[in-house]
Amino acid sequence: MEWGELSKHLIEVLPYFVCITDPSGNIIYVNERVKKILNKSSCGKIKNRNDFIEEFNIMDQYGRKITVKDFPLYKCLNSRKEIKNSIIKFKIHDTEYYISVSSFPLIQNDELEGALMMGVDVTKDYFMNVKSEDERKKFLELSTELNAKCNVIEILRDKEKEHLMYLKDVINNISEGIVVFDFNQKISLCNKAVSNILNLSVLELINKKNLLEKYYICLENSGQDSQDEAIKLYKDCLKNKKIMKNTVFKLKNKHSLKDKYIELNSNPIIKSDELAYTILTIKDVTEEKIHEINSEKQAEFVKNVVNTLEVPIAVIDYPVMRYKLTNKKYEQIIRCQSGLNDPSIFDSRNPKHINYNLYEIIQEVVRSYKKYTVNPYSVKDKNGNKRYYKIKFVPYRNKDKSINVYIHASDITEEVNHNIELEKITKLKDEFFTVISHELRTPLTIIYSSIQLAYDVYKNEITSNMEKTLFRINQNCSRLLKLTNNILDISKSEAGYLTLNNSNFDVIYFSETIVDAVNKYASGKNIQLIFDTNEEECNVRIDKDKYEKILLNLLSNAIKFTPEGKKVLVSLKVDENFFCLSVKDYGIGIQDDKIKYIFDRFAQINSSLSRRAEGTGIGLALVKKLAELMGAKIKVKSKYGKGTEFIVKFKKVDLQTGKNNNCVIVAEDISDRINIEFSDVN
Repeated sequence: MEWGELSKHLIEVLPYFVCITDPSGNIIYVNERVKKILNKSSCGKIKNRNDFIEEFNIMDQYGRKITVKDFPLYKCLNSRKEIKNSIIKFKIHDTEYYISVSSFPLIQNDELEGALMMGVDVTKDYFMNVKSEDERKKFLELSTELNAKCNVIEILRDKEKEHLMYLKDVINNISEGIVVFDFNQKISLCNKAVSNILNLSVLELINKKNLLEKYYICLENSGQDSQDEAIKLYKDCLKNKKIMKNTVFKLKNKHSLKDKYIELNSNPIIKSDELAYTILTIKDVTEEKIHEINSEKQAEFVKNVVNTLEVPIAVIDYPVMRYKLTNKKYEQIIRCQSGLNDPSIFDSRNPKHINYNLYEIIQEVVRSYKKYTVNPYSVKDKNGNKRYYKIKFVPYRNKDKSINVYIHASDITEEVNHNIELEKITKLKDEFFTVISHELRTPLTIIYSSIQLAYDVYKNEITSNMEKTLFRINQNCSRLLKLTNNILDISKSEAGYLTLNNSNFDVIYFSETIVDAVNKYASGKNIQLIFDTNEEECNVRIDKDKYEKILLNLLSNAIKFTPEGKKVLVSLKVDENFFCLSVKDYGIGIQDDKIKYIFDRFAQINSSLSRRAEGTGIGLALVKKLAELMGAKIKVKSKYGKGTEFIVKFKKVDLQTGKNNNCVIVAEDISDRINIEFSDVN
């Protein structure tokens, strides 16, 4: 667009700030007024609309920062519409300027050629308007205030009239009785509630004798003889300016003999240091007091019941560790234990004596917030005899987040003494078995050796009938030897006399040799006996004899309870520090609820099978004792009707340096030990 000299002259003489831009907002022309502003602000060269916003920090008239999209020139170019009289604000050297800006699009042949932005300095007008607006607001506020005060005065007048009209109704309809006495102790005001509470009319109340003729009057916790005291207190409040607060009087009707409880409060009104009025409020608290009396009776009843119980009971308040409740039985036990006879140790106002380690137990119960049982807990009674109790600690959280610990105990002295007697009897029984086993061992060994001698010396003279008889004698003798040996070994273990004799040997070769020697018993029942291992050799240092007993017992047990045509799997799995012995059968299995008894002495899990599989149930008990002695862990897996697996995990302990004997020589009497161990296998 071309601009003539005339156009420029016209723009210069206009009383506006004029700026002309191209369609992109780049400045083409500014008049002298704009140049003066730019010079005054010491700004850099202004090239486009964005420079205006950034250099002058332009805001709207309310002090909000204007973005590029909110700038009038941007809106004009973007919408191709006129934007008129937008007020912008900026500062030059702490002086605020308010400019009314209008922008006009320059369009030729329907093409946007740029925009013309004109601004008028309205700073003085703006401040004048602001001042006028402030003055107008103050005037309006003052007018509103005066109008409101006039309205309030009028309303107060109306309210005062209403108040005077309804005050009497309000007083008469409140539930508490109100009586106002003048300085001569005469009633000047009395509401209906007073009449309802005392069952006397207002006219009757004027004469105090009517009240005394109808009721015996006394203080709450005093008898009828205290009527004079109650009347004196009442008169002191009316004459001597005394204040009475929440004082409860008991009124007994002389005709019906029913009790009524009233709560009195008095407040003297003093003017010029003289008593002007006395306001007395009366509240019927009969229901509350009767409920309180009943509650106290119930509490006393519960306390008496608790004290008659022969069960020690206490409640401890935590963390102050004070007794909130104790019964006589509990106090008796604590006194006997601590040697304290001072009853104040059970007073809820004093710190408490907590017996022995009960303090730590209570701390743990609160910390875990779980029930805790101490069984048995030994104390001495007043005669010095031992009593045993089962004590339960139960935490309880109150609504205020405090915690109480409930303690109750049951006397289990008879049960404990019975168990002690049973233990003594059991010990005597075990000692008896040990003695009998020890006494039987020598003659059994002689009988067993004699049978072997008969086989060796008179082999050719033994008839078939004699051989059957000798076999039965030999078999039953072996069973008795097995039983006596096992009982003696268990007795030694429990007495602590069973010791370890560790030696170096190849456990894989040794185990395989024993399995091969036992195979004839498995074959006799048409059972397939399989040995498997993940290593060819494994040198260990453990007690070889006890390991042999464990393996023979497990093999005997597996073959004994495995039906014909099944198999027994023996495996050794070796790793870096341990080796596991597993004996698995596919026999009858064990029920889940019976597995926990499998290692008990003389336990026979399925008595219905006792005739099919002879035995006392002592072998597995010995296996567990020997395994524990050797530091091994034993576990059992079983599915009823499918089979059982025993797994013993041994440590490879104390392997000594030097040459070990890998070709372990099995003792010559291994066959005899196997025969004895498998004597009860049919």
